[in-house]
Amino acid sequence: MSCLLVLAILQVRGQVVQITPEKPQRGEKVTITYHPGVVGAAIGKDASSVVINFTYSTFYELPWKLPMTKQGKDWVASFVLQRYATFASFYFQSGELIDKPAADQHYSIAVYKGNKRVRDGFLHESYSLGAQMPKSPKVPAMQLALLKKELANYPDNYEAKVRVQSVLMNQAKTPEESLKHRIEARKIIAAKFEENPTFGGNLNKVTMGYLIIGENSRLDSIRKVVSRRFPNSDLAKDYQITAIAKEKDTDKKVAQLEALLKTGTEVGENATDIHRILFEHYAAVKNAPKAIDHARRSLGKKDPYTPERLKTIAETLTTQKIAPDTAIAYAEESLKIADQWPVGVIRYFPEYGHIFPFVADSVRAAAVAAAKSDLYSIIALNKSYQGKKQEALDAAAKAESAGANKESLMNVAQVYEQAGEPKKAYDAIWNVLLKDPSDTIAIKVAKTNFLKFNSSESEFNAKLKKLEELKLAQLKTSLTKQMMNKPGPELTGLTDLKGKPVTKEMMQGKIVILDFWATWCVPCMKEMPYLQKVYDKYKNHPGVKFMVVNSGARNTIKDAIGWEAKNPQYTFPLYFNNDPNIGEKVGFALIPTIAVLDQQGKMQFRTIGFEGAELEHKLAVQIDILLEGAKQ
Repeated sequence: MSCLLVLAILQVRGQVVQITPEKPQRGEKVTITYHPGVVGAAIGKDASSVVINFTYSTFYELPWKLPMTKQGKDWVASFVLQRYATFASFYFQSGELIDKPAADQHYSIAVYKGNKRVRDGFLHESYSLGAQMPKSPKVPAMQLALLKKELANYPDNYEAKVRVQSVLMNQAKTPEESLKHRIEARKIIAAKFEENPTFGGNLNKVTMGYLIIGENSRLDSIRKVVSRRFPNSDLAKDYQITAIAKEKDTDKKVAQLEALLKTGTEVGENATDIHRILFEHYAAVKNAPKAIDHARRSLGKKDPYTPERLKTIAETLTTQKIAPDTAIAYAEESLKIADQWPVGVIRYFPEYGHIFPFVADSVRAAAVAAAKSDLYSIIALNKSYQGKKQEALDAAAKAESAGANKESLMNVAQVYEQAGEPKKAYDAIWNVLLKDPSDTIAIKVAKTNFLKFNSSESEFNAKLKKLEELKLAQLKTSLTKQMMNKPGPELTGLTDLKGKPVTKEMMQGKIVILDFWATWCVPCMKEMPYLQKVYDKYKNHPGVKFMVVNSGARNTIKDAIGWEAKNPQYTFPLYFNNDPNIGEKVGFALIPTIAVLDQQGKMQFRTIGFEGAELEHKLAVQIDILLEGAKQ
């Protein structure tokens, strides 16, 4: 009866979703069809949109949220499996509706070579279980089963072998049993090291192995072993260059790097790294001939980052005001290939080469336009240094019309200022201030140029005030449209740092700002100064409550108490979370995350990740929107 029930469920799910071909191969087109409204479908036939949400995927060329297209009554998505594809898991979503085959299971696509799963297919499927059933106690056993399938197909799969020992270590019932598997993992990693101890790609796999079993401290010892046993290898020299680069005595550092070049380290990645460091040094001390020589030698082989490297050289020379003709040449060379500008996370695997990620056309176009604007502005500034006024103005005009951003507009303003056109310089800087009215450097430059054609300082201050008011009004309109109006999370696991539980009564009728952080989270630390400014503004308001919550992720309450003692500059109230499901309840997997609850306890705003200085304005406006709503 149980088997018949499972079969019946699978038949129903089969009517909802079709994936063809059954055993897709790399290079083949895969088509996913969703039948809304049929028996078993969670999404109705009146859905206005359906997206495929990938929860784990090596289909790097696809977006994590893949829109489907309506074809008749069905929703369809098609794509070609790339040379590196192995496995993907996903579910369907339409608004708030989600369709999965089971509560703790997602749909999946496994890639084949003939009738056999491709290498790493079962390995990557084992990784996907953490997303499919994150809290299930069955995950380790299921991962182990998949890893064993991987090794049955590919007995030499190093990562799978290490992962097996890692799972067994974590499942061990005694310290002795855990140590036994740790020792076995170390043997596997050591054998991998000996396969090719001086090849960077192999060493990356070795270090990954130690990270898998939690032995991060081994990384330095690996470098020491390579340096001791193979002192003349490129890898040893690379480690040596990294160590020299940390030398604080500049003269000593330069002497050591130049000595390395004389020993024959004049080709390969080692040489380009040395030349990049020496280029930056000689540019900083304004030694143009040596800076130019090292710039040329620092480029290395052409790869996806070449346009960016060319621009960096041009920028450095421009900042130091040396070799303007050379800076122009590098900027022009970068412009020729600016359409190939690197955007997103570009992966590199020795067996596949560079793998480019999915990037929306609009995002790519904006990145390319911004790069071109920067490059034209660099050319304009250097033409100005050369005294070629009209050519500088022509290039500045191109910079303004091609995706101008803060960097290019600041350069353009300098060009106009040097050309004796303060009104144009002011207009360029004003566009910077339209995006960030609090930019003190831009305000200073704008004011200097404004007063050259209008002597009224009060008029400038009035313009600045109107600008800030306009920015806040636009932000308020935008944020009002983003109000979530969702039920607030249950916060039963929160305490203050003395262990006193947080109660509903403490939050009743108040706007509550929940900020989730951890002591090890670098973006969280960067966020704190901005959060403090918002707290200072509202700390005496009886209707606003701040709860800056240590998320409990790899932290204890003692960690939070220790952080508070070391950071007296932050006066907002700290709390600690004891609820392992808090991320699921609030709706985040990353920190920092800020959730804003209204006076009725509903979640109206949620910001995941660090947004920089914008946080200060955004959070304050969110609070103001809710305060104003209470008055109406």
